[in-house]
Amino acid sequence: MKYIVWLWRGTRNARLNIAIRILVGVGRVALGLLTIWLSKRFIDETIRVGTDEDIVHMVSLLVASMVGSIVLRLVYYYMNGCAMVRKTNELRLFYFGTLFRRKLFDGKELHSGDVSSRLSKDIDNVANSMIDTLPEMAVTVIQLVGAFLLMRWFDARLAWALLLITPVMIIVGKLISHKLKKMTLEIRDSESKIQMLVQEGVEYNAVLRSLESENWITKHLCLKQNKLENDVLRRTRFTAVARFAIGSTFALGYLSAFVWGGLGLREGTITFGMMTSFLQLVGQIQHPILTLLGMVPQLVHSTASIDRLDELDTVSSNEKRQQRNSIVIQKQLGLRLENVNFAYTQETDKNHREIIDDFSHDFAPGSKTAIMGETGKGKTTLFRLLLGFIKPDNGKILIYLKNDGNAKVREAFSENEALVSDETRPNFVYVPQGNTLMNGSVRYNLQLAKPDATDDEMREVLHIACADFVFDFAEGLDFELGERGRGLSEGQAQRIAIARGLLRPGNILLLDEISSSLDETTEADLYKRLFAAFPEKTMIFVTHRTAVCEMCDETVRL
Repeated sequence: MKYIVWLWRGTRNARLNIAIRILVGVGRVALGLLTIWLSKRFIDETIRVGTDEDIVHMVSLLVASMVGSIVLRLVYYYMNGCAMVRKTNELRLFYFGTLFRRKLFDGKELHSGDVSSRLSKDIDNVANSMIDTLPEMAVTVIQLVGAFLLMRWFDARLAWALLLITPVMIIVGKLISHKLKKMTLEIRDSESKIQMLVQEGVEYNAVLRSLESENWITKHLCLKQNKLENDVLRRTRFTAVARFAIGSTFALGYLSAFVWGGLGLREGTITFGMMTSFLQLVGQIQHPILTLLGMVPQLVHSTASIDRLDELDTVSSNEKRQQRNSIVIQKQLGLRLENVNFAYTQETDKNHREIIDDFSHDFAPGSKTAIMGETGKGKTTLFRLLLGFIKPDNGKILIYLKNDGNAKVREAFSENEALVSDETRPNFVYVPQGNTLMNGSVRYNLQLAKPDATDDEMREVLHIACADFVFDFAEGLDFELGERGRGLSEGQAQRIAIARGLLRPGNILLLDEISSSLDETTEADLYKRLFAAFPEKTMIFVTHRTAVCEMCDETVRL
């Protein structure tokens, strides 16, 4: 029932298309049955007693019904293609959006390769079930009923004899569906693991070469592919055996109809036209049943894909209804931490140790503070807390206004301050450590921070970030970067990432090792420009360089 409801909801925005296609399919079925009836009349009546004019008329009707069926099939195909691409895009857009609503750093993160697999194969699978399989099943059922009624009109005993096979096939289909779903889940899991390995192999190509582990990682991929091959072959063998059994049963049914018709011809109880119609109608009954049974694996595969997609959408319905009310204050802001404690969950950190223990500090409005500490002492975790990605186990984190007597601005806060959460995130500018550029132009990367940024604004922040080299390229802002900023040095990529952050409107800057790839001269120039351009902004630097600490107002050690 869960999957039926899921698929029904998923057809929203495509139901009109589906309804029209079902009507088109019904028309196609009707023309097919009409062709059978016309064929019987053509053989039994027109050929025997009809005039030449009757023959031409009957042939014209047969041609018209066949052409009409072909035209309706093409209409169905075109509408199906249109609906399929729209639904696939809609689902991919929705589930891509869920990635930005998932909780971060809770130990339940999925590998990017696994996510990519879900956003491609699983979405294609589910879209195919909704847009293609379910409407086709409806048309097939109508075809089965129509063919049965027409055969019953011709010969009730044969019609009921053929239909008695149906319950047996339904039971068989039910038995194999559970087995198929388990096999499909194993195959999807193997596909995701291969996607992960390939993605990491591409991303860390140079590292793997430097370790001289190309052969080892390739053999590792080969083992995973062998497992996938075995899983697929096992499912294929199972499906082949099931289809052989079902096909044999229907072949027996067809043979029975053929023998039945032959005996009827011998005894003179049926005509040649009736015999031809019998054989055609047997196909019209058996083909829908075979088609329906063939659709069962597709629906089973889609239930496995639905479960995998639901794992991406972990946000509750209440959380979805609650809209985030962003608090944006274009005034000097300070930041105060009071007795803050934080430890990651056991899924994230098996030791479950306190990363931040009873930490308190007041970052005054407009201050420039350096944070130093050994690896694992909580510097990155502190930034995650400030950005509202995670919440402290104990204590409070607040942003507060510089007291300038502006009552109108203070209305946004309670008593001139507010607890840090995802609602206060717009007041922060975060520049993470390392290369975080994306595939695309320099302009595109800057627009990630401010989509409507002008060329002048981009030029200004690039200058502050010591990234004027961009304008040495012939394409300037439209210079195309490869994956992770390929085409630039680490230092150049880092400076463009800093410029991108500076386009954000927040008044508290969180800067994580932003000069780790810069030489001393460029580093000094960068900080000089930052301090001169934003003297009123509060800046917090995570750094290991004493030269940076000397340029700041104070240094905090974790």
